[in-house]
Amino acid sequence: MAKPIEQTYPEADKANDCPRPRDVYSLIGHSSGETRFANMHANDSLHHAWLISGPSGIGKATLAYRMIRTVLGGQPQTAGRLDVAASDPVSKRIQSLGHGDFLLIRRPYDLKSKKLRAEIPIAEARKIGDFFSRKASEGGWRVCLIDNIDDMNRSATNALLKILEEPPKQALLILLSSAPGRLLPTIRSRCMALPLRPVPETVLRDWLSTQVNAPDTDIDAAVKLAGGAPGKALAYVQNADTVLRPLARFIGGFPAQNARQYHSISDTLSLAKNAPSHDLFWEGLQDILHAQAVYAATGEWGGAFEPLALRRDVDEWVAVRAELNQMRWAGAGLNMNKKNVLLQALMRIGAA
Repeated sequence: MAKPIEQTYPEADKANDCPRPRDVYSLIGHSSGETRFANMHANDSLHHAWLISGPSGIGKATLAYRMIRTVLGGQPQTAGRLDVAASDPVSKRIQSLGHGDFLLIRRPYDLKSKKLRAEIPIAEARKIGDFFSRKASEGGWRVCLIDNIDDMNRSATNALLKILEEPPKQALLILLSSAPGRLLPTIRSRCMALPLRPVPETVLRDWLSTQVNAPDTDIDAAVKLAGGAPGKALAYVQNADTVLRPLARFIGGFPAQNARQYHSISDTLSLAKNAPSHDLFWEGLQDILHAQAVYAATGEWGGAFEPLALRRDVDEWVAVRAELNQMRWAGAGLNMNKKNVLLQALMRIGAA
């Protein structure tokens, strides 16, 4: 009898073109935060809740899983670190989501609509209370990771707050957030804050060169656009054909305008299979416009590629960037044609 095919669904905590966070074992940067947690764990003085914050792709979930493996009994390979090996039995169970003392909360997949939910509902938050009400299956810690709390609706957040106010013994909550300032003050005040800073460009470039076989031009552009976030840098390189090189051609074509090129870019990025590239292209475009505004004000270029050959003062660049940002999110909210929105944006940049 043939073995049934295992059904797989999209996972909300997995970024496009990147491995699942629980499959990643190397951490780039953030050594001070790791050491801080490792020392508190070694001294049996762990706070019951940690809020790890930083932009998308910075390494929040990667660091969180290093914490989780160590707290649940994995054996770090280096003193003062959280570098539990992938071969450790604890790592394997966490990686398969088969560890009885670990709970992952994230946006669930809706079988009816066949897509990920837009938020974490209260039903998911209630799982946390049920989980912590049980005894640890192995007599030690119980750990819950929320990836990420920004996705929780109000009811779910209120349910979480009750748990934070009365934490069980040997229970660890790790919350990830890209916008901690938007969280309830009562949530933030009950957590140990661990903000992650951008990884220096030199460190990021060296790391990225070991991860991919790519031209130096792609690596340099990805590092500049990533803003110190390793996950984003990796995604840019892996989408070089649909993001980095089209961006380079677009920027290098000024001061002339090339309508055929604009149509080609927007046609390609509007395809469903290129949805990750579409979002990355927009982010790269916004970062470049920000660099243009800084360049207009200071004369110093810190962006990817070369400055656009367009004469504008800083206020004009700021206005164009704001206008494109409004176009992007208005288009997404109204479910407008992606091609038309992006095409208008590209034409707007070169317009007088």
